[in-house]
Amino acid sequence: MSEIYTRIENELVSSGKYKELYNMLETELRNSGWYDNFLQTVQNTMEMTPDSELQFTKLVDSLQDKGIQTVPEEVKIKVLQKISEFLKDVIE
Repeated sequence: MSEIYTRIENELVSSGKYKELYNMLETELRNSGWYDNFLQTVQNTMEMTPDSELQFTKLVDSLQDKGIQTVPEEVKIKVLQKISEFLKDVIE
């Protein structure tokens, strides 16, 4: 791990910014409807998968990319702006 990566990671955790960013992302995903839509996608996938094939890791593997791809652009932009602001403060 590079020194800068370690510094950023330590600052994220010690400043409470990690939790703040996580909470903001969760709120934005819920407010945008993504959370409910993705939950429905997960439920549909589980219902269509035979019980004998239901495994957590396989479920995650099959849905992870779809989850990431369906995050609304405005949510991505807002979160990335906050991360960028944080990084500017840490790196300076």
